[in-house]
Amino acid sequence: MGESRRPTEVAWVFRPNLAQQPGHRLSALVGKPVYGVGPLGDDGRVEVVLLDGTRVRATPGEVVAE
Repeated sequence: MGESRRPTEVAWVFRPNLAQQPGHRLSALVGKPVYGVGPLGDDGRVEVVLLDGTRVRATPGEVVAE
């Protein structure tokens, strides 16, 4: 009996920490697919570009794999 090797698909999504920003517009972006992430800035944040073209500043921990 051979092994079954199914490919694993991973998608990066935006999961902002809404506890630190209650009622913020970021709540509408929760779970949106990520297109790209820029380099880490001096403030500890990165620029995140979502698949729909929306750009936000976020901590690296707010971009997660699903």
